[in-house]
Amino acid sequence: SKLPGWLQNIALALPATHVFEGMREVLNPGLHQLNWSRVAFASGLNVVFMVIAAVIFTRMLQMTKRRGLLTKFATQ
Repeated sequence: SKLPGWLQNIALALPATHVFEGMREVLNPGLHQLNWSRVAFASGLNVVFMVIAAVIFTRMLQMTKRRGLLTKFATQ
């Protein structure tokens, strides 16, 4: 709630935001309950980001193999 509106939307795309909000709820004296939907959403975002990272890594590896860059750097 302290961030500007446009930055709040960006923060909601980060898994850490949901983890921290969940911890605030757990530490709240009135609640003391874990919101499993926050955990599930943060885990889902982590899976999405890992898939994106794997795709980028695979494409970069294929590109460096095609261009022969791996062998050039390995011999230097």
